[in-house]
Amino acid sequence: MEQNGLTKRESQIMNILWNSEQPISAHEILLASPELSRNTIQIVLKKLQTLGFIEVAGFSYHKNALTRTFKPIISQSQWIAQSLADNASYELAMNFIRQTEDSAILDELEKLIQEKQKLLRCEKDRGE
Repeated sequence: MEQNGLTKRESQIMNILWNSEQPISAHEILLASPELSRNTIQIVLKKLQTLGFIEVAGFSYHKNALTRTFKPIISQSQWIAQSLADNASYELAMNFIRQTEDSAILDELEKLIQEKQKLLRCEKDRGE
């Protein structure tokens, strides 16, 4: 079953990577999700690389072996935004605005909207 275009295992590993503050190895993913096999983790990491979700961030040592570390290329919020249809994004934003009680967040959103409108006007004036 796919969630937001990712399989269950892909979502599980991406969530581990998104929640990590630093690049992590397959072994560290195994420690975070011991129900996964090493083989499954390796296969999913390779697929996520192919799909452009993650990249090799560097190398570390586990015991005496050199291992690759991985980090996400796309943030969780970017992935969710891309996964939602335009209409769903609009409805989600409208619902959030209607329900929030935090005026600072609303001020920040208003500022972002004004900046985006200014950018769009500039692009229109340049004929883009």
